[in-house]
Amino acid sequence: MVTTFTAKTLRKAVMARTLTGQMVAPRCPHALECGGCAFQDRSYADQVIAKTDVLRELYATGGITVDEFIVIPSPNPFAYRTRMDYVATKGRFGLRARGKFNYIIELTTCHLIPPTAFAAARAVWQRAGELGIADYDIRMHTGFLRYIVVRRNAMDELLLAAVTAAGGDEETMTELAMTALAQAGVVGFHWLINNTLTDVSFGEPRQHWGSATLAMRIGEMTCFIGPNTFFQNNVYLADRLIGDAVAAANPNPTMRVADLYGGVGAIGLHLARRAAVVDCVEAVAESVTLARHNAVVNGITNFNPICADTFDYLHAQPSGSLPVIVADPPRTGLGPQVCKELLRIGPQRIVYVSCNPLTQVNDLHILQAAYRITDVRGYDMFPHTPHIETIAVLERSG
Repeated sequence: MVTTFTAKTLRKAVMARTLTGQMVAPRCPHALECGGCAFQDRSYADQVIAKTDVLRELYATGGITVDEFIVIPSPNPFAYRTRMDYVATKGRFGLRARGKFNYIIELTTCHLIPPTAFAAARAVWQRAGELGIADYDIRMHTGFLRYIVVRRNAMDELLLAAVTAAGGDEETMTELAMTALAQAGVVGFHWLINNTLTDVSFGEPRQHWGSATLAMRIGEMTCFIGPNTFFQNNVYLADRLIGDAVAAANPNPTMRVADLYGGVGAIGLHLARRAAVVDCVEAVAESVTLARHNAVVNGITNFNPICADTFDYLHAQPSGSLPVIVADPPRTGLGPQVCKELLRIGPQRIVYVSCNPLTQVNDLHILQAAYRITDVRGYDMFPHTPHIETIAVLERSG
């Protein structure tokens, strides 16, 4: 059966269970109004218990049972994020208010990244105002500066980006870049253009100063990322999640392995140390370029970055050609078409990493036609929020 949960009811269930937990004093003065956190006023241990209970119920309603379901907590529930997107609008710098998409909470501090990282981002925004760079009005779609984006690694090195509308003066933006590069830990600054009405914190690269990329040490590998690159967003728990995914895949040196939605190669490069060859399949060309670079940097020669849609790649593979597949899709999940191709190819083992347990449950319902689920576990990559990451391990039946 397919789960009766919806995205809305799942979120409500996590919130309802969490709010029964022990009350604590929130660390951040903005915690009760800012949308960046929802549960800072509840003990972290109770947050993890609430997510465990709700996810166990979610998987059960989808007909999925495992011997023991656990959620692995973040080693530190604060200053954990590897990416933050701060909104600049109408003289305010911060995050959206809880439940009010168009209202921005003016932040004086933020405990989702280290204090020096927040100070660097805010200093760039303040300097932009001094230079006459107008904030973007998210209601009227006027102005210029939309976001200040922070990318951060475990060494607290920072790659900053200003996301703007089209236009702008290169000389003025160069002055802004010099301010960014003068901040503690900043190794590079990007100017990205988003000239659409869509309110997203990504954009087309216009120019950069300093380093173009940021080195992310993950397990045995160093992966370089850019301002637009997807990467696991918990600096303390990413090693554990990726290490567990690779261990669950457990390829041997004779196997060809596919790493689907492979990004810059964080999982695939680790698999390549254990497999004969790894196809890293990714639809975003920028990430494929970085994956190719990361293979060279780490001395991996049996790693094959492929710029392709996952369905198209799978559709071209013969039945039985891939004994192990690892997939880490976006929130939309694999979907019926990709699941159908997985059933046709018939790998012995599938490791399914998910940032949306709801779509994962629907996909697992399809895959159970030929697979048994040997393990499902959660990873609390986003403390103080209803979000959670999961890994499901599937073994071919019969």
